[in-house]
Amino acid sequence: MRKRIIAWVLLVLSAAIMYFFSNGSVTLALLVALIAALPLSYAMLRLTADKTKLSVSEAVTEEGKRKYVLSFRNKGILPAAAVETDVLCANLRNGGTDTHHINMSLGPHASRNIEIEMDPPHAGRYEFTAGQLRIMDPLGIWSRKTGAEYRTGFTVMPDIYDIRMASAAVAAMPESDMESNKTRGTVSGDTVDIREYVPGDPVSNIHWKLSEKTDKLLVRELGSPQSDQYLLILDNAADAAHDTEALDAVASVYASVIHALIQNDMVCYAAWTDPESGRAVIKRVADEDEENEAADSYLSMPVSLPSAFASISRDLADDRYVHVVIVGSRIPQNIDVLSNGCQATVLRYGEQGTVTEGSLTVVGFQTSTYREDTAGIEI
Repeated sequence: MRKRIIAWVLLVLSAAIMYFFSNGSVTLALLVALIAALPLSYAMLRLTADKTKLSVSEAVTEEGKRKYVLSFRNKGILPAAAVETDVLCANLRNGGTDTHHINMSLGPHASRNIEIEMDPPHAGRYEFTAGQLRIMDPLGIWSRKTGAEYRTGFTVMPDIYDIRMASAAVAAMPESDMESNKTRGTVSGDTVDIREYVPGDPVSNIHWKLSEKTDKLLVRELGSPQSDQYLLILDNAADAAHDTEALDAVASVYASVIHALIQNDMVCYAAWTDPESGRAVIKRVADEDEENEAADSYLSMPVSLPSAFASISRDLADDRYVHVVIVGSRIPQNIDVLSNGCQATVLRYGEQGTVTEGSLTVVGFQTSTYREDTAGIEI
């Protein structure tokens, strides 16, 4: 803009010098035209800016591609010299972007449609944005933004495959209505034994009546309820942040395990890092609608976010699950706290083979063979 103003000033000065030396009608007319061009160009911008509109419609093609139609329309009697806008489609998970810059002119009462077809190559939550219109005056000196920004989103699901999961036996845990007298715990349940108080025992478990009779503190030992709940944690896979194929493989394994649990009518809780708060989100996933809703959220999680393992540990201080499954590229340092004494499985990208040590099993998978690597895992 500054260069165009300087060019206009130089033209006016040149015309003024020509008129000063020639004092002719032609040079006078040229000088007047150049001086008048600036306010006229500005006036034309003011008259056309509010008359130029943009609308966006969306469609999904048979191939699964997304098509957006941008409709530009000039409702005024004056032409719009230059109409600009930027269109951006961003993958919130891997940070990939696809940008289009649109520049055109519109005659009086004219309209024009521009089709933009998106064929997202990777899984993730996508955000499509068409910015405000930027209208330029004929001289290109001034501009004015008009209209509202158009923003929408859609999710491209990862490859969900038949994981052929084998179910492990249900373990005794808190957080259920079923009681077992074979295990002992500290939650409300059937009394399976009475013993003397030991520092650290919950005060709520003290048997006050017997304690008064025996003149010493006695506590109840309670049966631990059984649990059939599974916790699936998606690590942010920061180690694979620059490898979009690896990110797709991690997302595919995670989504497929969730899908397999739902198909087998198992109680599944999915956990990931919330992009806004940076803390853990834990959601129950019981059907296909909740599965898709969860995918909209965890596929929005940028891989650059800090791990949610620490906040999950705090949130699960009093909770345990029959099985904790972690999908990512590392074994968390606090795996014992996360599993809380239960079975834990890490489906680890970048490794090979299966290693079991105590209650922890690590199953490695690779980008090109993740289907075969994770087939038949026991959960």
